[in-house]
Amino acid sequence: MTRITGNTTLNWGVLKKILLRTFTIYAVITIIPLLPAFYQQDFDAGFSVKGYPWRWLDVISQNNPWFFSSHGGKNYGGWLITLLVCFALGAVWALTERYKRKEQNVLEVKDNDNGLYNWFFILVRYQIALRMSWFAIAKVFPVQMPFPTLSQLNTNLGDFTPGKLYWLTTGVSPFFEVFAGIFELTATVLILFRRTATLGALMMIAILLPIWFVNIGYDAGVELASLHLLLLSLLLLAKDADKFYTILIRHQQAAVEYIQPPAFSRQWKRTTRIALKSAFIFVFLIYRGYQYGNLYASGKTFKLPLDSGLQHFTGFYDVSEFRINNKLLPYAPDDTLRWQNVVFEKFNTISIRVAKPFKLNTQNKIRTTEYYGNIGRLFYGYQADTVKHLFTLRNRADTTKKTVLYYTESSPGKLILKGLIHQGDSIVVVLNRIEKQYPLAVKRNANVLSD
Repeated sequence: MTRITGNTTLNWGVLKKILLRTFTIYAVITIIPLLPAFYQQDFDAGFSVKGYPWRWLDVISQNNPWFFSSHGGKNYGGWLITLLVCFALGAVWALTERYKRKEQNVLEVKDNDNGLYNWFFILVRYQIALRMSWFAIAKVFPVQMPFPTLSQLNTNLGDFTPGKLYWLTTGVSPFFEVFAGIFELTATVLILFRRTATLGALMMIAILLPIWFVNIGYDAGVELASLHLLLLSLLLLAKDADKFYTILIRHQQAAVEYIQPPAFSRQWKRTTRIALKSAFIFVFLIYRGYQYGNLYASGKTFKLPLDSGLQHFTGFYDVSEFRINNKLLPYAPDDTLRWQNVVFEKFNTISIRVAKPFKLNTQNKIRTTEYYGNIGRLFYGYQADTVKHLFTLRNRADTTKKTVLYYTESSPGKLILKGLIHQGDSIVVVLNRIEKQYPLAVKRNANVLSD
């Protein structure tokens, strides 16, 4: 049952007053970008805001407090310190108000707890919707966890971290990713409306609890971020904790409180409230959903480079011949100089398999999906001059390193690369394209060749 009252009528003890103020402060400081680094970042490098102005919505949605990204995304110490500081401030706030009430005439005392809870209720709901709307839409149009690239399909299983492997296995099944996105989007929409906020919070908890455990188990990078949203979802249900106990444990009837919107006396205020809510839904859900739909339809994802490569070169190439300073290096599995194979992606990336030691990169940021969480390959972004027949390569992880290679297509599927590598040595590489079939990329109703 749902009890509908004219105003928010909750009973406030001293502890509840302190906790209300504690989590109101927490909700404010975790949604407003307070760190200077947020404003100092190159938004175009991270979000492509110049080419895609609507990505400012993603900038806002993906703003994280300092303790989210530090310590590999699991700075529990910083999170607990933040909660303790908020609790201290909340206690000072509540006790100061209590002291002022004692000094006032009884008739002058106003209890603002119900009004404050209403604003807390708004702040938490919209923070959850703001953050989860991006995750949901990026799954409905599966661009958050893209299908494995050719380079990843040709990387040894043991060269992936557990977190990267989890992202790839999710990307392998767009159907599952879309289903998860629809579920997340449904919960997000329900939370935006007061009558369905409780149901939305219950759904959000069902979503975020396994996400939190997945991030713990796979070390997938958003461990604390998922816990933060889980906490906010639980806070939406805290007011009815005793009601849920009565219903679920005692098996008795109980009425869940319906929190009425602020009672504005002026019509323009009521109209403004409705207009702002409608604008939020249109901008962050409908408009952004439309833009992500167009992005997915164009075959692109912000997790990977947006520039297209030379499509007729796309594929997997075996290195049939490799010369350095005109010295032929035969294939050897432990040779740290010789290239073993090369991949041309459909976007402007060339990846090279080598047996050299690698420094593992675990920073899951915008467009690092190619090389974060795996080793064994070098990744280069390239610009092609089809008139002079040359590639200008820049290391994806270290763009200061530049290599220029001239190419010759001696026959279809056969490339010869010549140039100088960054040590000043000359190289000649002969590549032969090999047509490979990947069971992960074959549709279920297709016939897969087998022995």
